[in-house]
Amino acid sequence: MSPFPLALLLALACAGNPIAEAGEAYVEEMTPLFAQNRALGEQLLQLASKVKKKEADAKAVAAVVSEPALSAAAAIAAGAAQVHPLNVHVAGAHAELVTAWKHRSEAYSAVVTAWKAQDREAFDKAVTGAGMALDEEAAAADHLERLLGPAGVHVDVYP
Repeated sequence: MSPFPLALLLALACAGNPIAEAGEAYVEEMTPLFAQNRALGEQLLQLASKVKKKEADAKAVAAVVSEPALSAAAAIAAGAAQVHPLNVHVAGAHAELVTAWKHRSEAYSAVVTAWKAQDREAFDKAVTGAGMALDEEAAAADHLERLLGPAGVHVDVYP
């Protein structure tokens, strides 16, 4: 047996998995944004719990949604837009997440605008938009997990 096929076989065996490598780099770069996303989710869940227990009134809700949550959602969307995965498959799945987070930020902004204008119809539409953005986020996270999971890379948008 010639040494050439053996050398080629060894080179191929030692070559890394491009999806795994791209996925690991992606998760490393996105980890701070995933952590911010989790903090935003926890903040909104705590607020929802207080509303349900009647421990937060309309002013308290407006104070959280109009500043910290809106700012966080915008920062997460902007940060994600600055990430450019080199692998085309990871980049495509990431683009879905960027779009979802952009839509969430826009919906939160519309919620605040409608709230301040006391426009019930616009408020309901904005809340529906926020729900749709959450569905988009879940679909994007699922896509990333289906793409990277088989390569041994776990993507947790809510670490």
